[in-house]
Amino acid sequence: MATTGAMALASRCAGLERITNYWQRQMPKGTDATETNQFGIHEFMRLCRLVGAQPYVAANVGSGTPKEFHDWVSYCNAPAGTLSLADERAANGDREPFGVQYWGVGNESWGCGGTMRPGEYATQYRQFVTQFPAYHTPFLVATGPRGHSADGDIAWTAGFFEGMRGSRPPDGFSVHYYTDLRPTRVKAGDFNASEWYEVLLRGARLEKVIGDHWSEMGKFDAQHRTRLVIDEWGVWYPPGEEIAPGYILSQPITLRDAVHTGMAFDIYNRHAEKIAMANVAQTINCIHSLFLARGDQFCRTPAYHIFDMYRPHMGARQVPIAMNAPERSVTGIGGAARLPALSSSASIHERRLTLTLTNPSLDDAVAARVRLAGQARATEARATVLTHTDMRATNTFARPDEVKPAALAVRVEAGSLEFSVPKQAVVAVEIQIA
Repeated sequence: MATTGAMALASRCAGLERITNYWQRQMPKGTDATETNQFGIHEFMRLCRLVGAQPYVAANVGSGTPKEFHDWVSYCNAPAGTLSLADERAANGDREPFGVQYWGVGNESWGCGGTMRPGEYATQYRQFVTQFPAYHTPFLVATGPRGHSADGDIAWTAGFFEGMRGSRPPDGFSVHYYTDLRPTRVKAGDFNASEWYEVLLRGARLEKVIGDHWSEMGKFDAQHRTRLVIDEWGVWYPPGEEIAPGYILSQPITLRDAVHTGMAFDIYNRHAEKIAMANVAQTINCIHSLFLARGDQFCRTPAYHIFDMYRPHMGARQVPIAMNAPERSVTGIGGAARLPALSSSASIHERRLTLTLTNPSLDDAVAARVRLAGQARATEARATVLTHTDMRATNTFARPDEVKPAALAVRVEAGSLEFSVPKQAVVAVEIQIA
């Protein structure tokens, strides 16, 4: 919460506090960089209710105080009639508590959230969570590393947990992992084959980052009471392709980003025991957005459809996969490298098995034959695919459905499945189990 007063974001209050947008340094000359706070905590909670999401609110550790943080928790969660802050919330239109469970204790404290060293942040963390006003069991998330840095920033993880020795560990540990193309000339909308593969190769490094930090955390917390929270991820391209001058972090989202999304989701699914949640940070007109909007114009990006296709995994149990598919040799901007021929993950809910597969190849489809272990038998299945003949394909205001899911033929025979995963495609298969 980048505010100076505890109630600055409660926008139904009589007076709104106008502040300077931190990102004004990137705004075009003459553009209004004022943050009006018209969209405050009440509007945010209403949005969460409308979309069926759990709210996740972060404290301002960089320039705020523990008292400000605790006041926010009380304002959001205390029952009306118990505290003055709760009565103020009720007066602003929400008598019932918001019931926020997920609380971030700062954000990017190694950078714009305070430019701290890990030991300094550990001290701040302990101060901010002491005497935490828990109206129900909170899930506290500590600032973790910048995972996309050259070395994965293992030193931050080691330093923070060293500074937490003897203290209760956090419930979650935030890892930010951007597939960061800003140091390159790789464009978001216009690219060649080596640039297609460069994005996917950099995205695939996420799996090692998760494993490395999980292992480092285990040196201090053998029981792994703290789980990872990947609460900022996605592809971040160099500036220059914004949909409008004032939308400084907007970028075209193409089929390449959809394939990247499928690969990322499969990594998260395969490491479900390590990860409490994984959230793409930006939703509209920003990095790896799900939607683009300008005035009354609106469209879903190709990445949105991957989120929709992977929804059946939610609330399900992870199913291990034995994959017999060799790695594929590809060429990124740095030269030859290797990618999995197929990225995959699976889960089961009651008798419905969901299998997701991503084929990163620009050249070849992959024939898939799926056999279930033990006595399980597939009785029926249906499959959906997202792909396009053009690797640069995208959705625009003029052509909002250029890239969209379609049905994919799948054959069920003798309890097994057969289908083809097209090149440059993401496939989701829902299988009914006998």
